[in-house]
Amino acid sequence: MKNICIGDEVICTSRKIYARVEEVFPAAVCVKLAVLYILPEAKLVILPQLWRADDIENLSVCRHCASREELQLVCGTGIPYRVCAHCAEHQEESRA
Repeated sequence: MKNICIGDEVICTSRKIYARVEEVFPAAVCVKLAVLYILPEAKLVILPQLWRADDIENLSVCRHCASREELQLVCGTGIPYRVCAHCAEHQEESRA
């Protein structure tokens, strides 16, 4: 939890939902989710939720070393994640 900051993007791994962190606590983060209510009239409501530290992955840091420097977005299948230039270089070397 010490590596998570306000504004980071996190994914709740059990629900497959991602959001931005609004507040950081020792064992959880607070995020705000938009919920669309259709009846009786359509309206969008922003609701805060607490996500446990065990249920989240930080998408704003390198997936391998947790660095915040020189991040590259990796878009494969599933949720996009970030890798720093150093780790990306090592991945390329291991593939060769």
